[in-house]
Amino acid sequence: MSGPAFAAQAPVPTESFRHEAFLYSGDEHFVAGATTFVRGALEAGQAVLVAVVEPRARLLRLALGRDAERVEFLDIADAGRNPARIIPAWQDWVDRHAGDARGFRGIGEPIWAGRTPSEIVECQHHERLLNTAFDEGPGWWLLCPYDLDALPGPVIERAYADHPGVAVGDTRRPGFGGAYSGPGSAALPVAAMPAEPLEEPAGPVWELSFDLASLGTMRDRVAEFAEPVVGRRGAANAVLVVSELAANSIKYGGGAGILRLWRDVAALVCEVRDDGVITDPLAGRRRPSVLVGGKAGLWIANQVCDLLQIRSAPGRGTVVRARLGGAGGA
Repeated sequence: MSGPAFAAQAPVPTESFRHEAFLYSGDEHFVAGATTFVRGALEAGQAVLVAVVEPRARLLRLALGRDAERVEFLDIADAGRNPARIIPAWQDWVDRHAGDARGFRGIGEPIWAGRTPSEIVECQHHERLLNTAFDEGPGWWLLCPYDLDALPGPVIERAYADHPGVAVGDTRRPGFGGAYSGPGSAALPVAAMPAEPLEEPAGPVWELSFDLASLGTMRDRVAEFAEPVVGRRGAANAVLVVSELAANSIKYGGGAGILRLWRDVAALVCEVRDDGVITDPLAGRRRPSVLVGGKAGLWIANQVCDLLQIRSAPGRGTVVRARLGGAGGA
């Protein structure tokens, strides 16, 4: 097997954000590429954060030997269970190393076998948002592994569309349809808030219209509905999430909204609809300066949920769907 496309490159600091997909076949190929990438960083004195799932994290540690002690590892299966929490994790990493003239690197695996279809869609949105989030900041290099043997063909095809560059075997190919020419490029696809409708629930749905006067009653009904599904602690989280989303609807979405609740396998799904429009594609993915004052609702919801999906467009309004507890598709 030929070496990875990034192996022959000198480990020099990155002047701008470099975001590449790494297409690999099986664990052996992953370890070979990831080890080369990490050791290249260490040789240059660069900090490295690796956020991949098991068993790949363990295999990489074994391959690195004592060098693994110089690498920071993050359990992406936990930290990135809700894909909207991945950019904040990378932002923390960037903030910690932004002043390092030697540069820094990361390996981030947002999509792995076992992700639900709804999670994969949100991970793909996350991948497109990475350039929006980091192109204007300090330079660093992020490599996103995709397992050719375990992931469906359409997921691999989408990796080309969501990355400026793609490393395949010993070659590097352009992504974004070959149009990307660096930060600020007019050809760079602009990430936007998704507008396509979410799939409708298959089972019974409980629905309630709300406004400022009915928030107390709404919270009581959410707790009553949620506890048999996700238990007392899960019900408390559901009340918190719905309260934050409803407050956003009242403040920014026309003063009222519609709440829908349903059970999906062992999980609870809470959905809030209103007439407002969210224009910031990074809404809920940037840590707010304060957690009070009415501007942290989506952030708080993302910290609590297993999955948060936002769909917003002029003329259609906004739908925010939160999943709490259990497993399976949303």
